[in-house]
Amino acid sequence: MLTRLTEQFEKLALRTNPKYAIGLLGRVPPSVMLKLQQARFRRTLQLAAKTPFYREEFARRRIDPARVRHPRELGDFFTTGDDLRRCGPEAFLAGRADTAFETTGTTSSETKRVFFSNRELNEMGRASAIGLYHLGLRREDVVLSAFDVSFWVSPAVVRTAFQYLGCFHTEAGKIPPEEFYERARRYRPTVVFGEPSWIARFSEIAKKKGTWELKFLFAGGENLNEETRAAVERIWGAKYFVNYGQTESFGVIGVECAAQNGYHRNDLNFFFETPETDDDGFGELVYTTLTREVMPFIRYRSTDVTKLVETPCACGLFAARIARIKGRVDEMVVCGMGNISPWVFAETLRGVPGATDEWQVRVWHENKTDVVEWRIETDGSANGRTARFVEDFVRENLRARFPDFWKNLEMRLYELRIVPVAPGTLRTARKLKRIVALETPPESRKPVKKLSVVRS
Repeated sequence: MLTRLTEQFEKLALRTNPKYAIGLLGRVPPSVMLKLQQARFRRTLQLAAKTPFYREEFARRRIDPARVRHPRELGDFFTTGDDLRRCGPEAFLAGRADTAFETTGTTSSETKRVFFSNRELNEMGRASAIGLYHLGLRREDVVLSAFDVSFWVSPAVVRTAFQYLGCFHTEAGKIPPEEFYERARRYRPTVVFGEPSWIARFSEIAKKKGTWELKFLFAGGENLNEETRAAVERIWGAKYFVNYGQTESFGVIGVECAAQNGYHRNDLNFFFETPETDDDGFGELVYTTLTREVMPFIRYRSTDVTKLVETPCACGLFAARIARIKGRVDEMVVCGMGNISPWVFAETLRGVPGATDEWQVRVWHENKTDVVEWRIETDGSANGRTARFVEDFVRENLRARFPDFWKNLEMRLYELRIVPVAPGTLRTARKLKRIVALETPPESRKPVKKLSVVRS
């Protein structure tokens, strides 16, 4: 009875004005929210058990869905992106689909296709509208979006959210930032949406040609370097927020607030876990969908490393948080340098004059030594400084900020090669894989040691 009452309360909250929805949802005690999640989990598990993939997996593992009350009771069972690629979306379908989106992720050129209903799109749009309202988006705002509309879920979700907020919205698509700037000036948007790397370039153009008053900027699809965020906020004199989501989750896993200290998570639609964590509480985020009827996922491995934050946020929002993404499981590599992941290089690059956020590390084994080659795109703002200057700056940061990695370098446990490259050299798709472990040296067929990949 309590769960049914809570569900009715939640439905009422989601279907009312976002302003009042925040207050209504904030009155749900955490214990009641947990009971609601558990009830939805059991319903989702029963639904998923009818699909070919889960039916076969549960039978093989002798799992009785009727006896499972919590995701952790499934033990070492998880759903992965490889499962989705290998089996195809048809193996996960539990209902009729109205639309589909695709993602290539960062580890495979093979797309993952995920199917949804229009009802699910509307529900996620409503949830997104609440988060955007909390950031300050209002009916009187003018929104221009530069999200890439090619098979990507984010433009569809935010478009639906804008309908519930009632604001003016123009979808430009991911066109060149220079063209976007010239055409945007005619609309003078108060809010701009785009990917972090795109917004950085757009802001540099505005810095040279002139800005207008913005309420905030909003990004998704990539992680965001804090130094870049600060630079963009200085240019516009406005806040810069980031959303966290995946195509498999239908976008909205969590969104930042004004405190910019992690993502307020969508507990209404997901059950989140970090089954295996380090001493600081960080581990791979695993989620189960709770309101999906077309293509539900049980314990889906996100491959993103973060931690669940239960302490209240300074902003006062009712939703608990997910910490900033620390890295990706599939981009954590063991080599002579140590256990490396993208955040190590992002931190080392912080403060290097002329360096941009576009960089990639390649690791391979050559002549009995691991080679770590770090390619860094430069923006030409280093006042004619040489590539050697950039290299020296990076090495000094590594020595000061990561003494253990520096000690391994001094012991010649690996070779570090820093290669500044021209702008636009590295990115060939929406997402740039930060760390690439090569089985053979570049342009070589010599047999080498395969590097191991670590789960958090």
